[in-house]
Amino acid sequence: MTHPDNNLRARRTHKLLREALVELLNEQHFESITVGELARRAMINRATFYRHYLDKYDLVEKIFEEAAQELNLTIGPPRVGLDHIDGEQPPDAWVAFFEHVARHRRLYGALLGKNGSTWFATRMREYTMAVMEERERLRTRLPGVQKGQEAMPREVALAFSANLLISTLTWWLESEASYTPREMATWFRRFLFSGYPHALGFKE
Repeated sequence: MTHPDNNLRARRTHKLLREALVELLNEQHFESITVGELARRAMINRATFYRHYLDKYDLVEKIFEEAAQELNLTIGPPRVGLDHIDGEQPPDAWVAFFEHVARHRRLYGALLGKNGSTWFATRMREYTMAVMEERERLRTRLPGVQKGQEAMPREVALAFSANLLISTLTWWLESEASYTPREMATWFRRFLFSGYPHALGFKE
């Protein structure tokens, strides 16, 4: 049985290294960061680092797992049916998603920014596609769309949506504009439903 003090020390070590990584990403690219630099910035020794992680990629993996777990709890389980779908008013899950990112702005900004980890961005994209696919699977088919008559394969639509979301998050985190999570969720959802021309106000 793991002693509570060991769990506490492990969580403290993880927090120190996460903060050290964020600080270092503001100074240099992820690929150039070494375990030694992470340990020194976190004020721990290398042996402590390797007691918890295989390498810096394993650290990022654990950070992603932690973020994904919190996100799953934040957005909650998907709802079945189409009653709640509204391109103008995003579901609570979308607002919660952007609020989660806003709460951890420094972390996501560092990992998705210009010095960030492409591996983390890939995992975020894969996670987003999986969540979108699961939620879409539990819904009934959109009105007016017959099976086999979709405009594109599902995986293509999911890839477009996930890449758009990650790019949107990256821009939002780097932008000086003070758009709220609800505004971002509303606009992103509107874009997904109506497309570029309609989102800008053009009418057919």
